[in-house]
Amino acid sequence: MNLSLVNLSMTTLTVNIQNEKDLPVLQEILNRFGLSYSVDVEEEYTFTEAEIKGLIKTKQDFIDGKTTARDWTEIEEELNRAYN
Repeated sequence: MNLSLVNLSMTTLTVNIQNEKDLPVLQEILNRFGLSYSVDVEEEYTFTEAEIKGLIKTKQDFIDGKTTARDWTEIEEELNRAYN
């Protein structure tokens, strides 16, 4: 009876690439080693003019005492909606 054991463990490596020119070089290295990989590109979020005006108004309202600080949970939920 012959038994073959297969190693099913996998390691994930996350690399944040700042210079887009480095991506093809890294991909070539991974290809030469026969490694599988995926590339996820994060889009930058651009605030609209209305959002910027709203942020400035909120800041000024806070400085003027017209509003109070918000709970972090509420702020986090708003940020998640903006980025997701």
